Amino acid sequence: MPTKTNKSLHVPRFKPLSLAQENAIDLLVTGQTDGEVAAAIGVNRGTVWGWRHEHPIFQAELNRRRLELFNAPQQRLRTLAAKAVENVATAIEAGDLRTSLEVIKGLGLYGAGAFTGPTDPETLLQAQAEAAVSQEEAPLDPMRAVLADPEVRWQRERRAEIVEALRRDYCA
Repeated sequence: MPTKTNKSLHVPRFKPLSLAQENAIDLLVTGQTDGEVAAAIGVNRGTVWGWRHEHPIFQAELNRRRLELFNAPQQRLRTLAAKAVENVATAIEAGDLRTSLEVIKGLGLYGAGAFTGPTDPETLLQAQAEAAVSQEEAPLDPMRAVLADPEVRWQRERRAEIVEALRRDYCA
């Protein structure tokens, strides 16, 4: 019995780009403008603009090539990372104060900003309750607008409920 092919599993095969489009991509990834590219390949600037903004195959290939160019230096830096760490370690072990300080700064261990955040659990508990209340939708309350109360009663009541629940979880 013959089987039917599932068209949703079929990967479309796209038409190849023209030589002019391939050349345009080569020039665009070097930073040339639409006008410069158009002049170099013998088309008008609007054609290059159209390829960049409306031609999905061209756009995909241009993006792929840009990503390739962007990733190459990053990959090179990744291969040098082990050597960089070794150089830093050697400098620090030799007593290089400047390198030591830069490492400490880079790790966020230098200065007043090294440790931030509340140290009072109650402050954190209240902040957690406030965040939870702000994510909840307000019940329909026509009087809220009339009262013009910046902190509506349902918010105060809901925050108190959340604080109470949190205290049951975290307080002795």
